Amino acid sequence: MPGPEHPAARARVARSVMPDGPEPSPSQRAAPATDRAAGDDGPPPGFLASPLNRPAVPGLIALTGALAFALARWQTWAHGSISRFILVGRHFSTPDQLPHGMPVAPTYGYDGQFFYRLALNPVNFSRTAYGITMDRPYRYMRVGYPALTWLVSLGQHFLVPVTLVVVNIAAIGVLGYLGGVFAVQGGRHALAGLLMPGYFGLITSLSRDTAEPLAAVCLLAGLLAVRARRPVLAAILLAYGALTRETVMVAVAALAIVRAAGFLRRRRVRPGRDDLAWVGPTVAFVAWQAVVKAATGSIPLLADGGRNTGAPFVAPLEALRSNLSHFNTHQFDQYDLWFLQLAILAAFTVAALLSLRSTSARAHERLAFLLYLVEICVVTPSTWGSLDADLRSFIEVYLLAVIILLGARQRTLGYWLFPSLAAFTLPALIVVTQRRLTISLRPGEPGQQVPVPDQDGVAADMVGPGRRAERGQRGLLRGEARIPGHAREEHHEVGRIPASYHCASDSRRLGARRPPDGVTARIRTRSPLVSVTTLDSQ
Repeated sequence: MPGPEHPAARARVARSVMPDGPEPSPSQRAAPATDRAAGDDGPPPGFLASPLNRPAVPGLIALTGALAFALARWQTWAHGSISRFILVGRHFSTPDQLPHGMPVAPTYGYDGQFFYRLALNPVNFSRTAYGITMDRPYRYMRVGYPALTWLVSLGQHFLVPVTLVVVNIAAIGVLGYLGGVFAVQGGRHALAGLLMPGYFGLITSLSRDTAEPLAAVCLLAGLLAVRARRPVLAAILLAYGALTRETVMVAVAALAIVRAAGFLRRRRVRPGRDDLAWVGPTVAFVAWQAVVKAATGSIPLLADGGRNTGAPFVAPLEALRSNLSHFNTHQFDQYDLWFLQLAILAAFTVAALLSLRSTSARAHERLAFLLYLVEICVVTPSTWGSLDADLRSFIEVYLLAVIILLGARQRTLGYWLFPSLAAFTLPALIVVTQRRLTISLRPGEPGQQVPVPDQDGVAADMVGPGRRAERGQRGLLRGEARIPGHAREEHHEVGRIPASYHCASDSRRLGARRPPDGVTARIRTRSPLVSVTTLDSQ
């Protein structure tokens, strides 16, 4: 029966201790239950014992939502071609050498094209293979997502495009399940775990075949394995997460720091089996760096780091200043969406910071949250200022903030907090979903509306021929495009501009027809966040 299982489950959670600490005493184990009985504001016991209070429920909801979105995007935006999710761009591809039937966009493409290239053969370190050229060596260190795709597709190239999507759909479903586990362990209803897969950046990851969903699963599952004192499983999960997305190593570093602090505080504590949770991922990560160095001649982490980091706090301040100058109070556009997403991330961050002393989250989880905050403050302005990524690079800050909030006493934050945060995220989720499902329109469609391209190269807003574009689109129309160019060095993005649109530096409106072959789109920009020069429309 579900009801009687909850006390035992809470007892098992109480026995999950921090990796640097001793087993709690019986009185300490009973403390959480005593606190709640003493009057913590929270749902009634019957609510917690409801049939929906199972981690599988948010997992199933997240899986269903991800599947529905992928099917909708496949039939609308992709026009029935699942390969369009990859967004292979002309700049990094040789169409004649691509696998049969692979669509090529007249753009620079997106990160998914490099994951697709590795998924065809994860150990092919040639700079150009299967018609796709790698832009930077650091792409090779993110092998986890492509390797799993290659394994699930059984090495069959024609199955890779659909498998990339299937892996991300499954990962988002697992995120819902893991969120439910964290919620139940924190004494909350399992449905509160839906906040985990409710990050808007995951929609973009699913839309464009990138690795954030799988890396998030490995990170969260690894942290749960540490809680359960299963260091071997934790080492495997965190190691695979680090090979999927190198930022998982920040959590590994937090784990190592907490263990080292435990050694210094209690000299009787000696290195042991629990240290496998951080030693294993570190060894695996360094070993793969050595493999890539031997194959390519470059250490991928070092090849990437100098281009993706800068002076602390300069990037967010520069992005705020630049995007604020384009803020539109008359029409909700991509800049307004960026500010909404930033406000949501800030709300979760502030709430988590206020809960650090009252949360039951482990010491290494709290430290990892703080380290991830430091990390996002030293990335380049192009990562912060991108209107294209929906802040997907900052997903770890969001996930760790949710872990802390799920473990916080409800008396501290109030029962209203989680419903309020969930309601706050809904507008961003709705808008991002709508943007990723927008169908590409051709110039000259009914009403003589001119499509203003969004970041996927499809129509985001319609501008009539007799009406000037709103402020949010004026930069593009007058040749001051805020679309990153291929010269930009960013952690995750590959810049591009739809070549089917003619943007001249002296034009005030977007033409209703595609320019003839041979016309070059010349773009000038004063923005420090972009570097776009010329692009051939052929």
